[in-house]
Order: sequence, then C-alpha cells, then structure tokens
Amino acid sequence: MLAVILVVACVGFAHKTFIESDSNGQPKLAEWRKEKLNRELNDLDDAQQYVLRAKVTGLYPCFSCIDKKKIKLNAGEVYKYGFTTKNEAGRYRRSLESKKLIYFVQYEGSITDCMKEERRKIYYYAVLPENIIRVVPLIRPPGNKQDN
Repeated sequence: MLAVILVVACVGFAHKTFIESDSNGQPKLAEWRKEKLNRELNDLDDAQQYVLRAKVTGLYPCFSCIDKKKIKLNAGEVYKYGFTTKNEAGRYRRSLESKKLIYFVQYEGSITDCMKEERRKIYYYAVLPENIIRVVPLIRPPGNKQDN
C-alpha cells in the first residue's frame, strides 16, 4: 500500500517526492515539504503593513475616484495602504520606481495584526487633511480598490 502511495505521489509531483518512509516504514511528510510549511508559518508571524506614497507630484491612477481615472497627488501623499509577508522586494520587485511610488513600512507583526492596521488606515484615510481639502474627498486612498 505504501508503495502505491509513493508511486501516486511521484506521478502527481514528478519533480519531488513529498511522502517518505520513516525508519519503521510508516509514511511521513518529506523534509523539504516540512521546511516549506515552517517557512510559510513563520511568514504569517513576520508581516508588514505599508503605505505607498507619491514620489513626485503628478497624476496617478485612481480606483476610488467617482468621475475620473487619474488624480493629482503631491509628493509624499498617500497612494495606497497594504500588507505583505514578502517585504517590498518580494511584493513589488522593482515596479514602484516606474510608478513613481515609495514604500514605507508602518507596522510589523503578525499577518492578522497587519491586516487590522491596513484596514484602519484605509478607513481613516477619509479624514486625512490631504483628502479633506479635495473638492470631492475620496472614501479610500486612490490606489486601494476596496476597503480590504
């Protein structure tokens, strides 16, 4: 029976065996698979809540605008709030430079805590001075498509 399980595992995942046998011949999770699980679990405890800010004054895509597709942001103004377990390089690679955005970490902690912080920032964006002075204030930052 174990041989059948191992053959099926090898056929389904031809690149690596994910089921091995322990010293008693009992099936166990392959070491590489356990390590991957541990890395992913650790990532959940090591997340970042970040803000993307305009690097230069100019027009930026606006997903929260009612009547236009772009909005003028002054350098330093909030474009988007988010969270990630991958940090800036893992989340955005090098794409922020071409989008004229700067990444700032605002909070570090568990994924749940970072999600809560992101949510707070998105909702309270509505009352930030940079938003209140607009003729038509936005419900959320221009780069956030939804409240979450």
